[in-house]
Amino acid sequence: MPRVALFLDFENFYSTLKKRTIGHKAPFGASPHLDFEQLVDYIEAHYGTLAREDFIVVANFTHYNPQIGGLNRVATVIDAQSFQHREARQRRFGHGKGKRFVIKNYADMRLAFEVGRHVATRPAEIYMLGSGDEAFTAIGRTLRQMGFQVIFLAADPHSEATDLNIQLEFDLLDFAITQRAPEPEPTPQPAPTTASVRDQAEEVTALVGTLRRELSTAIPLKLVEALLGPTRAAEAIRRAQGAGKIDLWDSPSGVQCVSLQSERLYGKVQVMESRPEVVAAAELLEAVHRIAGQAPPGADRAYWRRALRETLGVSNRQAKALLQRLLALGILTDGRMTHPHVTLEALRQLLKENRP
Repeated sequence: MPRVALFLDFENFYSTLKKRTIGHKAPFGASPHLDFEQLVDYIEAHYGTLAREDFIVVANFTHYNPQIGGLNRVATVIDAQSFQHREARQRRFGHGKGKRFVIKNYADMRLAFEVGRHVATRPAEIYMLGSGDEAFTAIGRTLRQMGFQVIFLAADPHSEATDLNIQLEFDLLDFAITQRAPEPEPTPQPAPTTASVRDQAEEVTALVGTLRRELSTAIPLKLVEALLGPTRAAEAIRRAQGAGKIDLWDSPSGVQCVSLQSERLYGKVQVMESRPEVVAAAELLEAVHRIAGQAPPGADRAYWRRALRETLGVSNRQAKALLQRLLALGILTDGRMTHPHVTLEALRQLLKENRP
């Protein structure tokens, strides 16, 4: 994937977002809620990789908290102390009230310097500039003339704070579309009736039968639980077992499995091993449901990468690739990351990819 470098004029960006809050339909509050981990996830999903050392943020952070929206976790934060030297202030303005005057455009100059240093030392394929200041038009043009793709990250693409030249000459990424809305609360489910209890037993029976026909191996119980969903799996399996529809047993290697009672031979369960790729899929999908059950309501891609890495004991690169696969299969969906959707078709694709 191409590498992305993002340079953010935080003061300009933040003040523009605050102005965007005017009006009851505005997407941000008077103190804008920012999630920079979601921003990085969006960029990596649509443009290319964005490493922390390629995400440079400049501001006088005596006025801002660098922890806003997880900024210091995903970016290199540069605190640009832009106050004039005391002797310089006194020579210019006299002793007066001793106010601390700020050097004009200091952060802009520092950010422009960081862009130049980055191009000279570790150039990326795509450069994103997070400012609507007209001074960055020249930087964008220069980068484009050098052969780089240039995109402006806009706090408000249609605001007067975003220079008209930037709006006309460059591709814009609206910050608002990188911020996902909170997940809706799940609708409470009514208590099961006698008919629905029977339906649960039949559903489990039909599912186990389908898996046995398609996979021709022992079916791990975790696989059935993942397909049913943890909120109803335990009760549905208990009902099916109580109705004499299924058997639960352990394979020779200790994997808990499920089979139909109609598969018994001379009244005995036929114990067998399950194929390794089927066991691996069951373990993965069970872990996905477990992570989702422990995740906070606003869990995003960054949260899932960390959780997959810690739960499955894989590397950062493996966790990222695994997350992309879960998203591609529709098991996880942006905006509803705490509600996995495991289907038979997703399972088929997962097993097809892992087939030895």
